[in-house]
Amino acid sequence: MRRYLLALLALCSLNAAAADWKPFPYDQSDYDYSGDKLRQAWPQLTRGFGANYPFPDANWVINTARQNPKALAAVTATSGFTGKPEEAAIYAGKLQDIWRLVFRGDFAQAKQQGLALGVGGQVPAMFAQVVYAMFLTPDQAEKHRLLEEVIEYTDQAGELVQADAAAQFGRIYAKARLGEELPVPVVLKRGYTSQIPEELDALLAKQPRQPFALALYGGYEAGVIRKVGKLVGKMTYGVSTEKMEQYFSRSFTAADDLPIGHYEYANALLYVYDEDEQQKAIDHLKRAVAIQPINAMEALEVAHAKQLLAQQEQKLAQQEQKLAQQ
Repeated sequence: MRRYLLALLALCSLNAAAADWKPFPYDQSDYDYSGDKLRQAWPQLTRGFGANYPFPDANWVINTARQNPKALAAVTATSGFTGKPEEAAIYAGKLQDIWRLVFRGDFAQAKQQGLALGVGGQVPAMFAQVVYAMFLTPDQAEKHRLLEEVIEYTDQAGELVQADAAAQFGRIYAKARLGEELPVPVVLKRGYTSQIPEELDALLAKQPRQPFALALYGGYEAGVIRKVGKLVGKMTYGVSTEKMEQYFSRSFTAADDLPIGHYEYANALLYVYDEDEQQKAIDHLKRAVAIQPINAMEALEVAHAKQLLAQQEQKLAQQEQKLAQQ
């Protein structure tokens, strides 16, 4: 019954609004990972998920199918892949193509084709949806709906997807972004204030050097302080500026060339210290925009960092002009 429910969910989503998603707005020519280019670039493309994020080749497909018979049943229901070794290369090739779509910025196609592969393709499909929701969705209500759908899909998918580092991060990231933007009573009712740190702790227990998770934890600490203040944040939620700084420091130690890490830190500095650390925030935004993106997600992050940098530089110039007039 479970596999048919998952299949139905996938088919419903295939007919949903993904086809109406806005296209990636920048040149995609630098994000061609056809053929062997994908395997060669894989460690760098997936460095945010931590070291040794598995490449989805035929051996990975075979081993995963053997270790997760329940997940295989759901995959069979949607894609026809039965777990036979002779079918693994074909399935792996389709899965690699979906990751190519994600890295190129073809997010709607990545979602559609990913869900057609069942839970095996759901990881890149939902990661594509997270990126699209954060950077390209035209309105906040749709953004929230897409992020909530990511959480729902991941929760329903079972142990295979929930144990995947990218899927785990995508779900926590969706909750964290919703937690920032939804009213406090809604966030409390959904339990995000406890779920986010618990899930981040669980992820970091397995991958203590995952850059994405570490930066997200630092951003979570800063976000709580921003909403409730340092004292209430520390007493009620156990957050602090010291912990925030430690998480970002660990993230930069693990990988210093991720645009999202630098602009998340810039935001955190402004949330917690405001003008006292404005120049430091600007410095990190400059570091973010100086990074040469290697995939569509990073290109969107760099563009976002440029917007934030322009805003902060304009604000700083206005402050300096005001001081000069006094």
